[in-house]
Amino acid sequence: MLNVATVVLIMLLSVPFSFSAQFLLSAASHAPGAMQKAEAQTETVQTSKTPSGEIADAAGSEGDISEKNGVGILIIAHGSPSETWREPVREVFRRVASELPYPVELGFLEFVPDETINIAVDRLNEHNVTKIVAVPLFISSHSGHIEEIKYVLRLRETPPESEVLTFVEGEPVRRSVLAVEGKCIIRREYLTPALTVKHTEEDELVPVNTTAEIVLTDALDNSSLLAQTLAENAAELISEAENETVVFASHGTFNASYFEKWIADHESLAEQIKLILRHRKGIPIEDVRFGFIHLPVVDNKTMHPELGLRAVVENVSVNSTPVVVANMVSVGFFTKKYIPMLLENLTYKYNGSRALCPHENIVKWVEISANREISTFVLQIYDCDGETLLNITIEEVGDGEICPCVASAFRATQLAFSIFEIFERPVRGDIEVICAHPSKGHRQTFEYIFGGENLRIEPPAGTDIVNLSVENYAYTFIQRSSGHEVRVEAREDIFPERFFDLRKKCKTGTATSEEKKAFKYAKDDLKSAFLYLPETRVFKVNIHEIRERVPVLSPVGIVMMSAILAALTLIALISRRKL
Repeated sequence: MLNVATVVLIMLLSVPFSFSAQFLLSAASHAPGAMQKAEAQTETVQTSKTPSGEIADAAGSEGDISEKNGVGILIIAHGSPSETWREPVREVFRRVASELPYPVELGFLEFVPDETINIAVDRLNEHNVTKIVAVPLFISSHSGHIEEIKYVLRLRETPPESEVLTFVEGEPVRRSVLAVEGKCIIRREYLTPALTVKHTEEDELVPVNTTAEIVLTDALDNSSLLAQTLAENAAELISEAENETVVFASHGTFNASYFEKWIADHESLAEQIKLILRHRKGIPIEDVRFGFIHLPVVDNKTMHPELGLRAVVENVSVNSTPVVVANMVSVGFFTKKYIPMLLENLTYKYNGSRALCPHENIVKWVEISANREISTFVLQIYDCDGETLLNITIEEVGDGEICPCVASAFRATQLAFSIFEIFERPVRGDIEVICAHPSKGHRQTFEYIFGGENLRIEPPAGTDIVNLSVENYAYTFIQRSSGHEVRVEAREDIFPERFFDLRKKCKTGTATSEEKKAFKYAKDDLKSAFLYLPETRVFKVNIHEIRERVPVLSPVGIVMMSAILAALTLIALISRRKL
């Protein structure tokens, strides 16, 4: 017995005074009020850790939040009889659903009876959602289709009556929306070339059945992510930029009251596409224009006939080669057949199999659009007394101005807190931050949250306030009381192309006015990414060192332990002699 005790004591004395990350996470899972969250985190650390120590899905906290908030996401698209058109839209939906921590459903306005908006909302109801964020995957918010969607979502009471001539899979169709005996009906009259009716289809627009609050976001409009997608699609076709002009082609509208808003959005898109091509991609394109397939007619006169797609391409052809890209949600009749038909006998470059979906930028656009309506930027930290719980908002930290630096620092802190809270809620004065970025925005954020005495600014070698790189967007959070350390680093792919080059030119006063404008757009893009993309898209998380510090033995303690060990050894020897 005594020999065994001696061996055990020797083993205990030889164990380092630390615990592994897995032991800590396991122990934390038994802390009061932390069981569910800690179990999720333990699994993440044990099964998702890469060789470098990076955690693939850092906190697992967003899923818990979504359940508490009862949020659901509804992606809405127009629909088509063509599976070729529908499948790229479904691919966007699948990617969003795999990345957002909320239930996500897809609903089509028409043509897809098994995947309607109503069915999608019913599925969200099964998750007991109390708020639905509806994201319309449409080119423009200024559209009769958006009004139809509002009616279905109970965001307007009266049916939006309208009538247009259009095409469905190449067939001319008179599409009408009208109120009939208290119902809202979509009537599609399929026509002959002479515009006589061959046959008619009717669908009812039925308001959804839900008690959840519904918020409808804007459509793509002049989104920078839309501009980036169109620029990338154009870049694939450009070979002699000095002699080429980009023309992006959109459906347009028959409604005169909407048309000026379409023009304004497209002018903004044209400017953004040009700046992206010239200053992010290094393609010296001289001009970017736009043309519409449909134009309004008022008093038998076509509005802005010079903006018709054929007219624009003909005009461009006088001095350069048009590079035509489709500003349309998915590939189908309009991209593959109608645009080539409109441009028959003209010389131009075009890829009819390329549209917006399922481009990664469109996935990001859906995620950002949804998260704008959901995200709350609040940190909870105990004051130095350990008892007063403070709620710190990003607006307070930024003092009314939220730049990319404030956005990055605040979001990184939220992420670190979600890990610290597995163990205990952070206390002001107990956390030290090592920040690699020397900007005012970073310093202001961390000093406000933690206090200036708890902040160290340590830029990597070769970097300073003018010469920055992605390495500067790195933060180490150290919880002194426990020794838990979390390192959060921005992912390189969220930074716009040539971001740091443009920034340096602006900082040193060598940027042209066009470069300054390009950098402003890039900064806005980066800020949106930091604020609204899912955290796994924005940051890498490394738990460098999770250790629990235990008191180190004092000299007196060491003497006492040595005496005990000597006594046990002596007793063991005496016992052996007696035997």
